[in-house]
Amino acid sequence: MIKRKWKKTGAKHAATLFLLAAACALTVLACLCAYQYDNKYTASSPQASRGVLRLDDRALTEYPVRMLVEGWEYYGGRLLAPEDFAAGALLPDEYLYIGQYGGFEGGDSAASPHGSATYRLVIELPEEPRAYTLELPEIFSAYRVYINGNPAAAMGNPDPERYRPQTLNRTVSFEAEGRIEIIIAVSDFSHLYSGMVYPPAFGLPDAVSRLLSARFLFRAALCAAALTIGLLSVLIGILSHRNMRALLYGLLCLFFVGYTAYPILKTFFSGYYPYYALENVSFCAMLAVVMLLQRRICGLKDKWSLAFPLFGVLTCAASVMLHLSLPGGKLHIIHAYSWLITACEWITAGYLTVTAIRAVWENAVHSTPILIGIIMFDTALMMDRLLPLHEPIVTGWFPELASFVLVLSVGAVTGKELAEQYTQNAVLSERAGNLNRLLQMQKAYYIVLEEKMREAKTMRHDMRHHFTIIDGLIRNKQYDELKDYVTGYRADDRESGQEDYCPNNILNVLANHFAHIAEQNRIHFDLRHDMEGGEIQVADADLCGLFCNLLENAVESCLRVETGERFIRVAIVGMGSMLTIRVWNSTDGNVRQSGDGFLSSKEDGKGGFGLYSIRTIAEKYGGMVTLDWDRAERTFDSMVSLEMPRR
Repeated sequence: MIKRKWKKTGAKHAATLFLLAAACALTVLACLCAYQYDNKYTASSPQASRGVLRLDDRALTEYPVRMLVEGWEYYGGRLLAPEDFAAGALLPDEYLYIGQYGGFEGGDSAASPHGSATYRLVIELPEEPRAYTLELPEIFSAYRVYINGNPAAAMGNPDPERYRPQTLNRTVSFEAEGRIEIIIAVSDFSHLYSGMVYPPAFGLPDAVSRLLSARFLFRAALCAAALTIGLLSVLIGILSHRNMRALLYGLLCLFFVGYTAYPILKTFFSGYYPYYALENVSFCAMLAVVMLLQRRICGLKDKWSLAFPLFGVLTCAASVMLHLSLPGGKLHIIHAYSWLITACEWITAGYLTVTAIRAVWENAVHSTPILIGIIMFDTALMMDRLLPLHEPIVTGWFPELASFVLVLSVGAVTGKELAEQYTQNAVLSERAGNLNRLLQMQKAYYIVLEEKMREAKTMRHDMRHHFTIIDGLIRNKQYDELKDYVTGYRADDRESGQEDYCPNNILNVLANHFAHIAEQNRIHFDLRHDMEGGEIQVADADLCGLFCNLLENAVESCLRVETGERFIRVAIVGMGSMLTIRVWNSTDGNVRQSGDGFLSSKEDGKGGFGLYSIRTIAEKYGGMVTLDWDRAERTFDSMVSLEMPRR
């Protein structure tokens, strides 16, 4: 027995490991595909060299939109304008690609990222005039843009004496021909990053517009789905007597929206600190909530398992405090904040992985889908570190997409839990209804029995009078009168109450109830049994629910018969530990099927809870349900077999 159990458990764990390996491989493949085909740094298009990008008609036709990544002239510590370049030759400090550094520190981790700098790029276009669009993603944190010597856009004030940060995703459209010069003068004294961190896009207006629309729609769909699910889950949690699991999942979805909606907000609003704080605090809060939810779903009761979610909550508080301190621009605060976010990611990933593996090993319910989502999340974090030069063109960063997968996996488990809870409540409600129905039938049955007992007492009291009359008729040899008297007495004494259909009291009460209904509706009712005794090892509520649903379905089917015989025939067989109840009834032939099952006869085709209840009770006792419909004979045959537990 132990060997068989170990073999079964080992096979289950092997299957789980295979699923996890497949999820990990799928995540790696998805990240590699995104890195290759949805990455501004790997997009196949001509790039600038030493500050000059040459585009002819063929290049514009093949690549109507391109990412301006490489070949930018970089002038550190200087805010330059077109007249500065016109006055004389200026030599750049270096030629770099956008995103090469996190800010103006130039690769020196000990240097401050704050300060000022100027970026310059020359583009040689065809000689015929044509409209172009330059997409300007967030540039940290105040800048001026000049195109061909003219001011084209500005956000905030980059002047160090009057510095005012402001960021926004925006576009600049213009008409140009031949050679154009793009100058971007930037200052930052307040953010984690500085300067141009995200490569801008340049190309024909229609192509740039389609790209930005696709990017916006993808992000909006992601947020809309999570927001809808989150609000619905919170509503369910509130309405279902504060279901904490549903409430936590709703908060998880809402924090995910706060984390990923940042690009949408920066498309419409040019604010500064609140949006950055919303993104990072929502991310930390999302990780804290998913740890709390994981603890509930996996049924963890250890005190140590609560320490990590509490760490996530403290991280959220620390994130708020650090955001309030960021405008000061102190380098150690910036580094501390960066380390805090990174530590929060990896500690959360480790906690989720360990607890999920433990839950799977201990056969906790529904833990495998969560573990798959967590493995994908962990893998995405590692791929984000292994492939740092990745910025999505349309979709999202690896942690964002993996977080959405994690939200879906936790949602699948939470949704299944809620569905099972709803089903259990429905079954309990049906069970309570069956017990109440049985109680009412038994009350009616006992009233009839009491009436019969009173009649029996009256008959015993009056019996001597009958004997006196019979004796007198015999002595006087009035045999014809004696015969009429006895016949009349039998007619008065004929059985008009309950019949003994079955030795089991519950089944007998129910059989009398449905026999009475059948008689009222001109349905011939017949019940036969093959039972040695009346004891049945099945709960009264289950026996009542099973028998009532079978007979109610049979009565409904007979009532639809307009021509021909209406009948219900019941057979109850108890053999050893098996109990079989078979109901054979007439029908009108209009039976609705779906695949291997039958649909309810109700007008909306729904509400077939009777058959569901029958199957649930049969599964509870290790039995089976067989339904058969004879179209030619217009009969329906229902048979349920139960394995009764032994005492």
